[in-house]
Amino acid sequence: MLRILEQKNLDAYQEIIRQTAIPDSAQLHLTEALEEDDSVKGWILYAYQPEQILIYALDDGKDWNYCDGLLRSVLFKAQLRGIEKAVLEIPDSAVMEKISRLGFVKNEQKIIESISEIMENCKKCKENPANT
Repeated sequence: MLRILEQKNLDAYQEIIRQTAIPDSAQLHLTEALEEDDSVKGWILYAYQPEQILIYALDDGKDWNYCDGLLRSVLFKAQLRGIEKAVLEIPDSAVMEKISRLGFVKNEQKIIESISEIMENCKKCKENPANT
């Protein structure tokens, strides 16, 4: 069974963090997708700000469901903090294409203005390309 959990120790991700354009002032968070044997199948790197969540990188292990689950989990956590806006600073165009095809953004946008709207649309998951 897949588990999506925040990883408090970022030591294993220091090289990725160094390679990503992240301001020194960012208070980073990382969430992993873990299988039953605790093997990491994907992760997402992000930081909260008072008015938005910044998403810097996402590795979904080339799996649509991990992409959707990781992104949706951090958007939900942002929503619980009262944040409605997400800025995707993910440099990987293939990941951004997948995020667009999953319906999180449109036309190469990198901003989600309403996290609530995304979460409401979750009820229509059967229409996602990942489920075809």
